[in-house]
Amino acid sequence: MPITGPSSFVPTINLFIPHWVAANTALGAGGPLVLPDGSTVSTLTGFRDSLMGFASSLESKLNDVEIARGFIELIKASLHGRINEFNRKIRGFLSHTPYAAALPQVPQLASAQGPFLQPLDDMNSLWTKINAATIPGFTGPLTLLGGYLLATFTTELASLKTAYTTWLAAVQETDIERERRNDVQDLAYAVLRDYRAAVEGTFAPTDALVESLPRLSPEPGSTPDAITANIAWDAVLLKSRITFTASSDPNLSHYELRFCAGPNYSSDNESVIGNLTLAELREFLTDSSLTSPGSTASFKVYVVLTTGNEKGSNTVTLTRP
Repeated sequence: MPITGPSSFVPTINLFIPHWVAANTALGAGGPLVLPDGSTVSTLTGFRDSLMGFASSLESKLNDVEIARGFIELIKASLHGRINEFNRKIRGFLSHTPYAAALPQVPQLASAQGPFLQPLDDMNSLWTKINAATIPGFTGPLTLLGGYLLATFTTELASLKTAYTTWLAAVQETDIERERRNDVQDLAYAVLRDYRAAVEGTFAPTDALVESLPRLSPEPGSTPDAITANIAWDAVLLKSRITFTASSDPNLSHYELRFCAGPNYSSDNESVIGNLTLAELREFLTDSSLTSPGSTASFKVYVVLTTGNEKGSNTVTLTRP
């Protein structure tokens, strides 16, 4: 398997490690094979283990991002309803006062942090002024449905700001962890590249070890056509069911399911979670990042050719009911 992205590093390294062991065995007393920078098969094994650790830690950190995002969306939905209700209340009971002309603009629910928080801060300020004012024909404090008070709104608004801070911190931690992983990938790639050169410089061109060298990049050939994926929630198995159309490529090797936590798919974050041969039913069942109601995950099904070329399907995203 050649290197095609972050998810392919560990499988590719796993092809190189036994090859290196075989080369050491073939060299006998003349071995083991050591690269010019001092790297050995143990060095490569260490990089492999580190990358496996990063795969786990990145998934955990991405889940932290999505959990924080989920809290933000829940609080936003609540406050979005309250700002609409607040404006209706003022128009209904204080339309004859200057406060009606100072009503905050209702933000779009999908607005980013700044545009969403500003109207809520305006609402908090206006509500405070109304409660402190003497207004003919109106007895304060102003309350919304269910006895919702300014103090409750202030607490909920503070919770939203805290949730944004938590989310941003989780995003930053994920970015840092991803860069650390990328640094190890760069080191591992250099070892793989240099190992191929060392084997070709140590053994005859016709030697089995040279002819069986794992590839670092796909063989020349065309990228396969993408297939179409669909997703649904299986309420009995409590898993997502992903089905997809068949590939007609004559060089088809297998199908591969990859996923990212959350609603946004990125090849930098994807993880391989399943493989299917041509003879198997074109269906994946998985609960990856969907272990609790409201959690969201995104998936792609890749067509992988015998040449190492590959192509991902459309992204399918599901939020667990």
